[in-house]
Amino acid sequence: MTMTARILLTALALSLPAAQAAERKPNVLFIAVDDLNDWLGCLGGHPQAKTPNIDGLAKRGVLFANAHCAAPLCNPSRTALLFGRRPTTTGVTGNMDDWRTFDSLQGVDSLPLYFRKNGYYTAGGGKIFHANHGGWKGALTHAEGAPYAGRSGFGQPEAWDERFPAKTIQLPMAPVLIDTHRNGINHHWDWGPIDFKADVTEDGQTSRWAVRQLRIEHEQPFFIAVGIYRPHDPQYAPSEFFDEHPLAAVELPTIEPGDLADVPDIAKRYTKSKNSYEAMIRKHNALQSATRGYLAAVTFADAMIGRVLRALEASPYADNTIVVLWSDHGYHVGEKEKYHKSTLWDEATRVPLIVVAPGVTAPGGASQRPVSLIDIYPTLVELAGFRPQAGLDGESLVPLLRNPAAPRSTPALTTLQGKHHAVRTERWRYIRYADGSEELYDHATDPMEWTNLASAAAHAETKRALAAELDRLIR
Repeated sequence: MTMTARILLTALALSLPAAQAAERKPNVLFIAVDDLNDWLGCLGGHPQAKTPNIDGLAKRGVLFANAHCAAPLCNPSRTALLFGRRPTTTGVTGNMDDWRTFDSLQGVDSLPLYFRKNGYYTAGGGKIFHANHGGWKGALTHAEGAPYAGRSGFGQPEAWDERFPAKTIQLPMAPVLIDTHRNGINHHWDWGPIDFKADVTEDGQTSRWAVRQLRIEHEQPFFIAVGIYRPHDPQYAPSEFFDEHPLAAVELPTIEPGDLADVPDIAKRYTKSKNSYEAMIRKHNALQSATRGYLAAVTFADAMIGRVLRALEASPYADNTIVVLWSDHGYHVGEKEKYHKSTLWDEATRVPLIVVAPGVTAPGGASQRPVSLIDIYPTLVELAGFRPQAGLDGESLVPLLRNPAAPRSTPALTTLQGKHHAVRTERWRYIRYADGSEELYDHATDPMEWTNLASAAAHAETKRALAAELDRLIR
């Protein structure tokens, strides 16, 4: 063999590992958290929030501090995210809308199904698609012998190579029944410490499953989705998480007396229904206790997420795994005389969204640009190197992952019940209800949205421009 041939062969051999590395698809760890608002250390929504694991994740990548859901309700929000299409496109607007029966989504790949079709091993545990409805599916027994039942919801078995607790069961139900009724107020919107260890809970089971997944030797790139159910109500958590938030020391959220005086009547009806949980909580003088329940459930969720993140860091996949953490919508804890979700104000639409993408994001990034959860689908498609998908309503976040201050012109759109809408820019929130009534808030001077400027002549042009953006997005 000539010297030239030897040099060429040596160069080829040296180039193979680099070529193989270049062809390696990134893994995806996809963490969904139910009903989590901005009560995180990194978002500053409550001064007593204890979320060291989520805060640590935010320091590793890009925190989207102005991210919003497509709908302030579980099923339409998750459907929009998982298909990359707005509720106004799909028609899925309520919790009882089974997306599997909608013509708009026939033949459309969900995010995990698209990754599975493109060579990824896909595994899902806990609530990813909507899981509150769909009936009870059998009885199971966990390792410690306590019975629990699973809820099916509107899942998609064909999206997964593996599903926990089963292909037809999304959410394992812990051995704590909703009718335990710990706060003495309501049988469903309940909270309180429980006498079970973390591993017995829904999230304990799901996080342990995720840890096992990250310890497996995977031959394919993976898309592992982990659904954390807390702080969804009933806000039960092992007692040690309530101990971290002593009742007497709990600070109430900032609430403006008479905040609803300047909002339209239709907006008031969304807070003053006959089943107003906020009114029941006030009647029993339990807002401080309810605030503690939410804080404790958030701290518990953070601890379960920490398990999963530590398993990733200890695995051989740490340097080639994209991590996306998101919540399906926000949550009122007394603000605007509301306890729950389903409004078009910031408490219900704003969500945590964190992305860590090795080789793309730099540590400590934070973006104030308005973004939507429907942007996750095109973002992951681009990061995985797949061809762009047709028909998606969202825009890739990759430019903001590379430079969190990159320009972005599209506001975030949130739709309630398919007929009421809000757009959020970096500075403004504009809301228009089905009856034509409006709200306008200037976040530069009014971050709590206490003063409705919709009737102010000085802001008429701003309102007109935002209304035009809303019309463009819902067409």
